[in-house]
Amino acid sequence: MKHNLVLKQSVVAVALAVGGAQFAMAQQAAEPAVQKVFVTGSNIKRADKEGSSPVQTVGAKEIAASGANTVAELLKNIPAFGSGASVDGSDGGFSNGASTASLRGLGSSSTLVLLNGRRITSSAYADPNQGKSAVYDLNSIPVSAIERVEIFKDGASAVYGSDAIAGVINFITKSDYKGAELGASISGNDDGEFRRKTVNGVWGFGDLEKNRFSGLISFDVSKRDSTLMSDKDVQQDLYGPINGRLNAFSSSLTASPFFYKERSPGSKTFYNSYADRANVINRVNCDASQQITGSIAAHNLLPTDTLVGRTFCNINLNDYKEVQGAGKDGNVLSRFNVQVSENVTAFAELSYSRTERSYLGAPIATRSTSATSVFAAGQPVQNFQLILPVGHPDNPFPDARSAVGFRLMNAPGGSKNVNEAYRGLVGLKGTTGNWDWETGLLWNRSEREELSYGYILKDQIARIMTENRTIAATIADPGVTHNTLNTGFAMVKQIDAKASTTLGKLPGGDIGLAFGGEIRQESIGLTPDSAIAAGKITGLVGSSLNGERTVKSGFVELRTPFLKNWEMDFAGRYDKYPAAKSFVPKVGTKWSITERVALRGSFAKGFRAPALMQIAEGGVQSFSTAIDTLRCPDGQNYLTGADRTDCSKSFSSVSASDPNLQPEKSKSYSLGLILNPMKDLDILVDWYRIKKTNETALLSAQTVIDHPTQYPKGQVVRDNNPANWVKDANGVVIPNSGPILQVNRAWVNQGSTEVSGVDFEVAYRKSLGDWGRLTSNLNWSYLHEYRRAEHPGDVAANTAGYNGGLSDWSTTADDNPRNRGKASVTWSKDVHAVTATVNYVGPVSLLRRTNNTETYAAPFCHYGKNAAGKTNPGGSEKFSDFFPNLNDCEVKSWTTFDVNYAYTGIKNLTLTFNIKNLFDTKAPYDVRYGTTTNFQGYNTQLHNGMGRYFRLGANYKF
Repeated sequence: MKHNLVLKQSVVAVALAVGGAQFAMAQQAAEPAVQKVFVTGSNIKRADKEGSSPVQTVGAKEIAASGANTVAELLKNIPAFGSGASVDGSDGGFSNGASTASLRGLGSSSTLVLLNGRRITSSAYADPNQGKSAVYDLNSIPVSAIERVEIFKDGASAVYGSDAIAGVINFITKSDYKGAELGASISGNDDGEFRRKTVNGVWGFGDLEKNRFSGLISFDVSKRDSTLMSDKDVQQDLYGPINGRLNAFSSSLTASPFFYKERSPGSKTFYNSYADRANVINRVNCDASQQITGSIAAHNLLPTDTLVGRTFCNINLNDYKEVQGAGKDGNVLSRFNVQVSENVTAFAELSYSRTERSYLGAPIATRSTSATSVFAAGQPVQNFQLILPVGHPDNPFPDARSAVGFRLMNAPGGSKNVNEAYRGLVGLKGTTGNWDWETGLLWNRSEREELSYGYILKDQIARIMTENRTIAATIADPGVTHNTLNTGFAMVKQIDAKASTTLGKLPGGDIGLAFGGEIRQESIGLTPDSAIAAGKITGLVGSSLNGERTVKSGFVELRTPFLKNWEMDFAGRYDKYPAAKSFVPKVGTKWSITERVALRGSFAKGFRAPALMQIAEGGVQSFSTAIDTLRCPDGQNYLTGADRTDCSKSFSSVSASDPNLQPEKSKSYSLGLILNPMKDLDILVDWYRIKKTNETALLSAQTVIDHPTQYPKGQVVRDNNPANWVKDANGVVIPNSGPILQVNRAWVNQGSTEVSGVDFEVAYRKSLGDWGRLTSNLNWSYLHEYRRAEHPGDVAANTAGYNGGLSDWSTTADDNPRNRGKASVTWSKDVHAVTATVNYVGPVSLLRRTNNTETYAAPFCHYGKNAAGKTNPGGSEKFSDFFPNLNDCEVKSWTTFDVNYAYTGIKNLTLTFNIKNLFDTKAPYDVRYGTTTNFQGYNTQLHNGMGRYFRLGANYKF
């Protein structure tokens, strides 16, 4: 019914507009022609700089002054962007090697990326994290080829379809360029780290008007170096003592093995604590320089750790941990136009990109105190546990079996990830009568290869048990490990057509009409290494997906300038997916109260279809860490029969796709004020509100563990051996309480996310006469609300200014700083131009305040100790030694200053010198980023550890 009503209202609006047009035609008088252009967010040309929806444009001069080496760097300091993006830094994530964008903190899958007005294909990733199911890799777009970036900060599903809930980023490349230019740059920080070298060029030829053809070919080639965690400037006064990093102790798993005695025959559980240290034996057959004695104070060990007071061999894993992996990037992009007739032009775009990322990694280690998962395609997950039998030549216990921990020191480590993207577009555009039209055929394919080195072959490592093979012989055998190669592709094929015209005039100007449609075929395929698919590799997952779907869409837009100072925009789009249909409308208005004051606003519905990786045949495999609340109820104290690993348990996870998932839906509102108080001053204030419902999300492992009967698609798989069941506080055995072996998770439609805030923009231009010209700009984004309800009926607490998943313990939201801002001033005179920029990211609180319906009597810090001296749930006991007050439980704000100088005093040559973070302000310390996998010491989505960073560039025009 709602859809029908919207359609009828749209028809009435069109009828009124056409009727008014007939009246206006009779009143027309000759008027000078006004230059109109297309602006992202609409298919109707317009002359006004500002329409009914906010669009931020980053032009060529601003791009050059930013000193950005990549598109991701360029976008990172735009205040409207938030958490939820993938960062191309170190290895370890599901989207390693990719960079994505996240408007309003709603995730990369709700931010549509366009290249010259048409969508790019998502890359071949299966990222199960919230908001990342569609990975639009920005690395495939060369920054040197960009003429401008238009950021549409409003719901745009009514124009562009799925994935445009939070907005659209449209990269517009250079087109009518004539001549040739060659550029080069080199960059790095004070210490020569984070180095990058780039060479790029562009050649534009022909003239469409004179020669009836034109073309442009651009290229961009770059190389970046590896930077180790130990090489960068970290806050060692905090990072070291609180997180226990960068000290002498790194890992006790080396070629000198540890042996853990079995608790009882056949139990497959082993002693592994300080109290049981007599039942843990290790060898120390390494060089004396590698031997250390475990210390609570020096090595940040827990008092229960079996390493306390023990001498053991140590390997420095910091030699393998990078904050930036080595990389090689190459991009080629071309555009061609041919004048077919006076009113028809043929066009083509061809591009290719390749990004290669190489990551260091330590030789693989194994510790068999708990089972390791073995995945095989199409089969239930199996568990493998290396247990030395009594009498094995390495087993030091004559009367018991033994688990073992050691590292295959001769095995290679690390990985290499290669993404390649191919894009081809051909089409025609022209004018027929009063109609402008365009049609195109698009083919865009992304391919990915992930090569991982040195993973353990189950049958080979099992020879220790089956053949009594020694550990030393196993370590020396290169055939014990295998280099795995996972491959994948994602592809879009699309044919589209659109047309626009004017229906006549209303008192405010031309009535604009646009309509069009497209047929798009999307496909994805992920193929794991054959050894993984056959179940031959221990402790390694391999996602397997194979899916394809066809989407049919149609849209219509109408612009109705009812009065000279009042206009309205209407849009609607219908999309048909194999399992769902959607119609979403949008309406916008702009009222110019005076020549210097205007109001604007919009309302839009939106949708996001489930990503192919969520519905395609197959599933995503992963490893998770969570609290086993059955065996460790409070996350700190484990029950009798359990051990400390149950308070932070690692286990395998399988997440099957669900073809019955339904689209997410959204409603977005915006209200803006446009001020032009004087000729050279523009002020924009825009309020926004977006609410997503019916969100597609992967059940968290913790949710499935805490509510084992609430979610039928989720399942906790436990060890069914009664000998491993635990006892409650009264000494009563809890049935089926064995250690977690696996948690099966599922994609579900659940909950909602709501965000609201205000964007503030000021632009000021001033001529200084003989002293040159001054241009200044301020962009500020204030987040008023960020509310997420994981499940229908949950209380959605406001987590703006907080880490959402801590502030409201029942959610999985990321960091949401309330304020982000950027201010720049450019002074230019003759051959000189200097730009000074200030970037600001607000603080993020780490306080716990609510847990769904429960509101804590007083907020408390997730880390450190409470007033009674008890360790808080997040651990990191020494956090309180440095941050004793409640107000200190936060990631501090970060303000950095950048300077850029450009000199054009040499004919055809432009020299640029850029300094980012001029005062070398350290990234704010973040206690959460001191773990085994997140080890940087700072939040890579909001901050960076580059320090003071220099970039020298030169560009020559031929």
